[in-house]
Amino acid sequence: MPADTHIASHRADKVAIHGRVTIATSGEMRRTLSDALRAKPVNLSVDLSDVSYIDTSGLATLVEALRIARKQGTRLILDGIHDQPLYLLEITHFNRLFDMAGQEART
Repeated sequence: MPADTHIASHRADKVAIHGRVTIATSGEMRRTLSDALRAKPVNLSVDLSDVSYIDTSGLATLVEALRIARKQGTRLILDGIHDQPLYLLEITHFNRLFDMAGQEART
């Protein structure tokens, strides 16, 4: 069985995700992001540097978190995204929606 996603850390301003984000594991990511956003931080960094794969359910989870963040005035920042997860964001053009660490903020 492939390595599943697990949440490595969750602070008021940072969530780290590890492994593969699939329909089987995106619910855990959704709950963790929701819990972190409930605190209404100014910025919330989502560390995806150890995510090797993300499917459309994981992408939908990130878009849902972004919608909630924007509604409450939180800046959601994707950090460390690379390889297949970055490619998925690029081919769907969702990379234009998200702030990514090291890039100019989008409005």
